[in-house]
Amino acid sequence: MIKKLHELLPLIYDRLNYPAEWDSLVIDRRKPHTFRIFRRFDDVFRACLHTFHACEEKDAFAHPHPWPGAFLLLSGEYNHTVGFSLDLESPPTFIYKEVIRPFSTYEITHKQLWHKVQPTMTTHTIMINGLEWEGHKDTRTTKGKDLKSLSRDELGKQCREFQLLIGNYFNKAD
Repeated sequence: MIKKLHELLPLIYDRLNYPAEWDSLVIDRRKPHTFRIFRRFDDVFRACLHTFHACEEKDAFAHPHPWPGAFLLLSGEYNHTVGFSLDLESPPTFIYKEVIRPFSTYEITHKQLWHKVQPTMTTHTIMINGLEWEGHKDTRTTKGKDLKSLSRDELGKQCREFQLLIGNYFNKAD
């Protein structure tokens, strides 16, 4: 998944020139509060660009993902707690915690892996995800939650901000 993320980065960067192609969600019913802009890049992969606001560790939302994903942190930092559950109905057992800093990548490649993201400051990330795992139902997702969207002006601002951040990543990688 990380390889696919790196393959898609130039295309994501380019398509940020076209804010009308992107959708958005304001995820403010749990923490961290998250501003997401997203779009599909083919029949399999979706890119989600997140701006997270800082929150306390006790408030960070632990969750599994219903699909494989790869993540790149562009700015800020967060405490990342990782665990697993045997059946997704049981609470997870958390096994380690790490600090994710700019230009770090990681992936989720197992449906019973859980994680918790606790930003210590405003943080920007890119996540790509593939198709839902077979039999993965009732995962804690934003689907069907009737969440607000960003205004067209706010979405355009997010696109410009992420273009600058991805440009910084490309320059750092050289």
